[in-house]
Amino acid sequence: MRETRTVSGKVWQACACASVYPSPNYLPMRYPSLLLLLGSFTLGCSSPACAADTPPAFTEIRKIDVHSHIFEDVPAIHALFRRINVRTINVCVPGGDGHLATMDRIAFELYRKEPTLYPVTTTFDVLTRDEPDYAARTNAWLDAAFARGAVAVKIWKEVGIDIKDRNGKFILPDDPRFDPIYAHLAQRGKPLHAHLAEPIDAWLPLDPNSAHYGYYSTNPQWHLYGKPEYPSHAAIIAARDHILKKHPTLVVVGAHLGSLEHDLNGIAERLERYPNFFIEVAARTRNLTRHPSEQVRALFLKFPDRIMYGVDASWLPHRRPQPPTDAQRNAHAQMLEARYQADFDYYAGQGEVTYNGRKVQALNLPRPVLEKFYHANAERIYRLDAAWAGK
Repeated sequence: MRETRTVSGKVWQACACASVYPSPNYLPMRYPSLLLLLGSFTLGCSSPACAADTPPAFTEIRKIDVHSHIFEDVPAIHALFRRINVRTINVCVPGGDGHLATMDRIAFELYRKEPTLYPVTTTFDVLTRDEPDYAARTNAWLDAAFARGAVAVKIWKEVGIDIKDRNGKFILPDDPRFDPIYAHLAQRGKPLHAHLAEPIDAWLPLDPNSAHYGYYSTNPQWHLYGKPEYPSHAAIIAARDHILKKHPTLVVVGAHLGSLEHDLNGIAERLERYPNFFIEVAARTRNLTRHPSEQVRALFLKFPDRIMYGVDASWLPHRRPQPPTDAQRNAHAQMLEARYQADFDYYAGQGEVTYNGRKVQALNLPRPVLEKFYHANAERIYRLDAAWAGK
């Protein structure tokens, strides 16, 4: 049975036995060429760049996870990364919960100890946003982080669906008070790692078949269905796009497929439209596996220089009431290894694989595309050679 819903003025179709995402046939008519463009890159493509490869060994390709939250010195995780050829970028977030100084201290301590494993993406305070010297103080804070080696800056979903101005209006990410910060990042050549909005599921009724049911059923504060006072998904994405327009030299990395995990065509449109826009797949590989594999593969083949790998696994002892045990630390390392392996089987493997309990078709990406996706794009965009050298 197929159900039709209208969200943000668009018609969405979903089978009752699948998560909610647009019909694969949906494409705004103002971009008719995109379907033709993506359609030229199919599993049957005869170009050498599309040729199916024998999958490389899991440890053979360096894997850079551009989206981690590891806030403790855990030898088991260091050892795991070295054994399976993983490095990461450690992301400080959010900027409005009072833990900013603690995150900053732990992240840079870990980076100083293990510079090749844990370069830092810093973030900035959003609590003092209405003070007159906000932008100047924020830029000074960021410059201090850059001097210690920070490679990028994170902005989180609290901007758009949490913080408000003095009149009680939600502050969107293209708010003018952030423009001096964005301009400063562009001038310094530092990417803005932007987790803005949420999956479209946040604005839809809870659905046990959704890839995000577990999260929204246990984190109702982020489930916005039936809360019309909140900005729509479309409004927040439009604000993010407005940043790209206003600051064309600012590199923006859209976390979680740019919060467009439901819409491969929408991702392609923006990668075409904004040369300063990049995406990473952290916590959204599960969404990709719910799209037709040939369409996902086409996206990677068309934009091999614009997509990066990530997982978004969190280890946050500073937020726990009790310190973790060694058994818990080791269990987290084991979970990480299983996730990295499962992801690699999907992106590099051939034929049918099991992902999150579902049978899906692996992408079998060509070796050059895998190398870019897994490490070369991140090395270039985040300038990791300098970070790894401790510069």
